[in-house]
Amino acid sequence: MTSPKITKQVAELLSLAKITKAPVEVLEVAKAAGVVVKFGALPDELSGFLMREAGQVIVGVNSLHSRRRQAFTIAHEIGHHVLHPKANFVDHKVLYFRDGRASQAIDEKEMEANQFAAELLMPAPFLAKALKGETVDLEDDDRVEELAKKFGVSTQALTFRLINLNLAQQG
Repeated sequence: MTSPKITKQVAELLSLAKITKAPVEVLEVAKAAGVVVKFGALPDELSGFLMREAGQVIVGVNSLHSRRRQAFTIAHEIGHHVLHPKANFVDHKVLYFRDGRASQAIDEKEMEANQFAAELLMPAPFLAKALKGETVDLEDDDRVEELAKKFGVSTQALTFRLINLNLAQQG
């Protein structure tokens, strides 16, 4: 379940970036949030990072990952930027690495950033418009993939979001 605070922050950011429909252009959102996005080859287990240095906020993204993974990574790191603006400063740098811990949902800041990313890439109003009042049968692989493609996310991310918003059914 996404917190109302995260929902509000995402809505404000989408408005600032003038985004009104899916797929959400995360590079436009990053620009609106004052974040510079850089792509480069990283070890496979590393999706991306957020670094604050010399007044700049830089998100690094693994260029070897799929576009859908990259979009989620950028959204996740924007979440850290918005939600955790002063966390863990060390030598005027903050690094948040997207790795296995985040997907295991054991770190509160990582879970919040994941919620932010899901809300940003699949805003409830955008999903409601796409579904036109219907729920999605999670066993209908074609429908799930069609929606995932429309929103530019993985089927796994979409499935979790649909379940969390009570927009899914099985069978």
